[in-house]
Amino acid sequence: METDKPASAPGAHPEARGADGAAGRQSRATTVKATVRATGATDWLTTRVAPRLVALALGAACILMGLNAALLRLNLPAPVDGATLAALHGPLMLVGFLGTVIALERAVAARTPWAFLAPLGNAAGCLTLMAGAPDVVGRGLMTAAATILCAIYLRVHRRAPSAAVDVEAMGAAALLLGDVLWLGGRGIEDVVPLWLLFPVLTIVGERLELARIAFLDETVETVVEALSGAAVLGACLLLVGSGAHLVAGPALLGLAVIMAYYDVARRTVRARGGVRFMAASMLAGYVWLALAGAVWSLWGLEGLGGSAYEIVIHAITVGFAFSMILAHAPVIIPAIVHRSLPYHRLMWLPYVLLHAGLAVRVAGLLAGGAGTWQVGGAVGVAAILVFMVLTLARVLTSGSIRTAVRPGRPATAQASGSMTTQPGGGPS
Repeated sequence: METDKPASAPGAHPEARGADGAAGRQSRATTVKATVRATGATDWLTTRVAPRLVALALGAACILMGLNAALLRLNLPAPVDGATLAALHGPLMLVGFLGTVIALERAVAARTPWAFLAPLGNAAGCLTLMAGAPDVVGRGLMTAAATILCAIYLRVHRRAPSAAVDVEAMGAAALLLGDVLWLGGRGIEDVVPLWLLFPVLTIVGERLELARIAFLDETVETVVEALSGAAVLGACLLLVGSGAHLVAGPALLGLAVIMAYYDVARRTVRARGGVRFMAASMLAGYVWLALAGAVWSLWGLEGLGGSAYEIVIHAITVGFAFSMILAHAPVIIPAIVHRSLPYHRLMWLPYVLLHAGLAVRVAGLLAGGAGTWQVGGAVGVAAILVFMVLTLARVLTSGSIRTAVRPGRPATAQASGSMTTQPGGGPS
């Protein structure tokens, strides 16, 4: 018996009772539709967003432990102590965090469940090593994850081949080769040059796709592909002989100059608000990549009394890669978690801290001042933490991007280029 339907008044006309019945049927239909929408939203959250959140959480764990390890390597107090953790600083940041974030973005664009094994494997491999598991287990997981990532690029290439995809695939191949060498027992110093090319070539490929609108012909794309291949070749030659820095270093320097010249950020930096912030972050990243290429070209990774190694690594990972993360976060994060990340002027705070800290760190390394080097490193750690807290707060307090359908791409995505709209896949 229905208790929420009022009884008809005595003597009511049949038309009135018919109207009541129609209203009741409409109300029940509305309720059913609402239930279906709610159930669908729950299923969508479980089947599509949950794996992304798990991968993001594991990636966040990697970067937090990587920052902890950075403090240990700077001889500064850290929440967690241990020589093993300090030794895993590079893998945690390059593979555990950057590898997870990049592979997650690729998995979202690939729109296939098995692709999520790539980000999950990268993070799980690093965290397993940190937990004390045998090297073959953690390194094996990382190698398997890199293999899956290469398979993702093969899938994308078959669906929509392009120079941009080729460049990104070179980065994934460099990651896989580094993982295989590490699994085979080579030292970190042997595999880091290959690992460094993974974020560099991934980002260059992503920016190349957008910059195509500014190219007059295909010559620039061909040059970018050639320089990317030369960078990979140079990193491989480092394993067998000296002088390879004369291949890898100039290749990175050339990529920085060409991409900075053709990137739309050179125009959109004159805009305001979020568009200007994203462009400024990208241009600053190219400056640090150029510095890394110049130092690598002139002194290799062993010059400047060992300081060249530190300068190149942190100019690429912090100055270039993380600056690009600052730029693309307002586009990447909504595409992954379906929560908006609106621009706020406070986003300039981690930007300033990041680049000021890295400048102080490089100056300290060049001058041989241990105190200056430590201060710069600590400021860099603080910049990343501030960015993470600010991003989390903005995402939690913003609405879902599924609540409103906006025609076309957001203005920020048009101005900066989404890292989730490569050929063969779009935001999902």
